[in-house]
Amino acid sequence: MRKIGGILLAVGLGIFICWGLYWFFRLAFLELPLPVKIAIAAMAIGLIILLTSLGLERRRTSREEKDKFKEVEK
Repeated sequence: MRKIGGILLAVGLGIFICWGLYWFFRLAFLELPLPVKIAIAAMAIGLIILLTSLGLERRRTSREEKDKFKEVEK
């Protein structure tokens, strides 16, 4: 059930973020051509994905290190 909830949350947030980006670029950059708008959005989404994956990797590494030194803490 947690996985389904997480997936639904991620899909909902993804749709909401895409909708917000669409309106932001539509209203903020009226004079920019469409390919430039798409490029800026792609860079922003890529940065978000990279930061998210970095955070998840750091969290996983932290858990593994915590399990390694569990006996030392006792």
